Amino acid sequence: MTLASDARAILRAGVRAVDPGRAVRRELFVGGARVRLGHRLLRLETGGRLRFVAIGKAAGPMLDAALSVARGTAEGIAVAPRGYPAPRIGGRVAFGEHPVPGEGSFAAGAKLLDVVRRLEPSDLLVVLLSGGGSATAEVAAEGLTPGDLGRTTELLLGSGAPIGEMNTIRRHLSKLKGGQLAAARGCRAYGTLAISDVVGDAPEDIASGPTVPDPSTFADAIAVLRRYGFADRLPRRVLDRLRDGAAGQHPETPKPGDRRLTGAPFVLGATNRIALVAAAAEARRRGYSTSVVPRPVTGETAAAAVRFARMLVAPRAMHRAGSVALLAGGETTVTLGPHPGRGGRNQEFAITAARPIAGRDALVLSAGSDGIDGPTDAAGGWVDGRSWAEATRRGVDLEKARSTHSAYAALDRLGTLLKTGATGTNVMDLHVGLGRAAPADRARYEMAGREEVVRGPEHWEFPAPHGRFSASQLAWFERSGVGFRAFGPAPKHGRPYWDALVPFEADDPRSGPRPRAKRR
Repeated sequence: MTLASDARAILRAGVRAVDPGRAVRRELFVGGARVRLGHRLLRLETGGRLRFVAIGKAAGPMLDAALSVARGTAEGIAVAPRGYPAPRIGGRVAFGEHPVPGEGSFAAGAKLLDVVRRLEPSDLLVVLLSGGGSATAEVAAEGLTPGDLGRTTELLLGSGAPIGEMNTIRRHLSKLKGGQLAAARGCRAYGTLAISDVVGDAPEDIASGPTVPDPSTFADAIAVLRRYGFADRLPRRVLDRLRDGAAGQHPETPKPGDRRLTGAPFVLGATNRIALVAAAAEARRRGYSTSVVPRPVTGETAAAAVRFARMLVAPRAMHRAGSVALLAGGETTVTLGPHPGRGGRNQEFAITAARPIAGRDALVLSAGSDGIDGPTDAAGGWVDGRSWAEATRRGVDLEKARSTHSAYAALDRLGTLLKTGATGTNVMDLHVGLGRAAPADRARYEMAGREEVVRGPEHWEFPAPHGRFSASQLAWFERSGVGFRAFGPAPKHGRPYWDALVPFEADDPRSGPRPRAKRR
């Protein structure tokens, strides 16, 4: 087995764990008039019909599983991006575009709105959401055109704004997003089962929250424009709508407490964390000493990739078992220049990691769990300790490829593009780092008898008073998100220690003063 084959197997295990069919069958039960969604029980009224509406990259498999659970007692419609699986056992289907809404997206959005409006009061609606729904189904707000929303989406995708801030704007330009699809329904009861593709799993950000209240306002959308400085490039009608809405001239999206949306269950069927747990189990099964970064990987892609790669090859990270796995998940952002090349954030993550791991027996793989990375046919890519030298030998300038966002061609020439095809699910990105320590390093650290956690560029050593930390000190670690493990007694100190690599220099204002520490 090679590092590359192990990394691909670990990725596959993570993706399998968030299979949309499994998620639906785990969280949905239909028996006569009783419908259980997660831990919530819904009742189908006398004469009512059960209707499923599936939106997003996993719409086809989710609808298939839901109809299978219902055993012929329900109907449904799926709206998926072109190229993603359609339902196979029944139900209607419409295809939209992704990541920028196109003609199919607006046709599909109009069809969805018509379907929910035609429901009878006694019907029960179950909405199945997954990533990609924001672009795949759309209906423009009054006064806007499909072209306005398409151009705005392109600007948002290249702005470097995180998904939550992008959706703050998109929810106020749509008739579907921000609870408006559910508010338009003709039936009394509904619920939502979702596969999360957003950091933090906020319901209002999954497919831009068509079934849940919108906590943001027009004023918040204006603040996002100011923060990222692209208001002057927006279509005039979009800018006017946001400004007029902030001035109270347009009705707001449904807000928390809106009676039309109160009491409806919202169940998360699959998340990035579930995928990471399964990937970690596969890594351990293959003999790797495995750590999972406790917080989602966010921010600019290049900076995140460098941090991840340095964590992987930190000298003290690979000392004990000899083979280590570092796993992380999340969603980074790429701020595009005026003439970007071809690639995606996972491909850029991979080529950026090449230099920090150069010359080491290590590998970094980064992939979108949906099998699609940016506007390409690749899921992502991988590099190992030989990639930097190999790129130089082949005349591939990885630094230039990163700065021009042309990672696809660079990885293609290195033979390390990762192509999986559409997976039918989407829980953001997965980053897999594997490494083996040099024999001399292993021997040196095994003598020290220590086990550590990789967290960042600075190393701090915390002595445990009388062999254990107090409850307040342990609570500080929890609030800070700092990973830690007990070990010892170490020969140098003679008593147990906790070691952590802490990625900040000053006291964290969210956590309070940190325990007194000695810096190495």
